[in-house]
Amino acid sequence: MLSSESRRLWLWPLVLGLLSTSGLLTALVSDDWGDVWSWVGLGVPVLVIAWFSWRRSPSR
Repeated sequence: MLSSESRRLWLWPLVLGLLSTSGLLTALVSDDWGDVWSWVGLGVPVLVIAWFSWRRSPSR
């Protein structure tokens, strides 16, 4: 089984990967509610990446 350090390290990348995958698959095969879920499933990982890259950018 994974150690607690490994779980802590890999939990959120796996969650974001599963969210992206479900958003992509839903966008391919569904309409109406699937359009909404695909926007959420693909938008949340982008927002998380933007948030953390903005926080890490050096101050001028």
